[in-house]
Amino acid sequence: MKNSTVKESSSSNSAVERALTILEFIASKKEPVGVGEIAETLNLAKSTTHRILEALKNKQFIEQIETTEKYDIGIKAIEVGMSGLTNWNIVDVSAPHLKQLAMDINETAFLAVYDQGEIVYVYKAEGNQAVITNAQLGTRKPIHCTSLGKAIASNFHIEEVESILKERGMPKYTDRTITDSQKYFEELSKVRQLGYAMDDEEVEEGLTCFAVPIFNYTGHAIAAISIAGPTGRILGKKDEIIKSLKDVNNHVSTRLGFVPAMRTNARTY
Repeated sequence: MKNSTVKESSSSNSAVERALTILEFIASKKEPVGVGEIAETLNLAKSTTHRILEALKNKQFIEQIETTEKYDIGIKAIEVGMSGLTNWNIVDVSAPHLKQLAMDINETAFLAVYDQGEIVYVYKAEGNQAVITNAQLGTRKPIHCTSLGKAIASNFHIEEVESILKERGMPKYTDRTITDSQKYFEELSKVRQLGYAMDDEEVEEGLTCFAVPIFNYTGHAIAAISIAGPTGRILGKKDEIIKSLKDVNNHVSTRLGFVPAMRTNARTY
């Protein structure tokens, strides 16, 4: 009985893998593709390929062109993919503005998105005076010490922030890192009032960052952009940096469908 269950599970996994491989192949093609080409390219039996195609078609992950009987990507696959499109759209919309921002300020500009209690760096643009930091693309950082994390979290409900801090903790990176939740809530209240957040050498000594949140069409803060650099230089052009960040925020958020009146009302900290 146990061997039968294992065999059935293995067979099921194999079928799922073949279905996903076929779906990826169809999606990679610029034009509809026939069952013969799919089977030959993927080294699958034609009967097996046809059976999987029918299953995918029934679930609307692919569609069959009536005149040619070839297959193209379907509406369901597009709907599923939409859940991941938002962040990529943010990169596409933000990149030109961040490049210009980095050139104008002559420092490093970052874009980060929120994901499961942390921020993830997804884009970086460097000015001529850019310095090397440990914030590389794909790096995940906490919300309690980064300016990007603070900018996003300042728009969350207090219960959500409390839950994140309880799960993730508030590790200390430098002597300036905020490790007390009450002080952090006071910081978030200040961020919300001012419209920008600051990392005051809280992650790396000698490195200061300013950040503002990015809002989407739902009114939620889903990302943030920042300028980072040596503390002396950054503080020396603080006003210029904050104004420029807010200008970029306005452009990007508007492109993502944000209307100020839709802004989510976070509970008072």
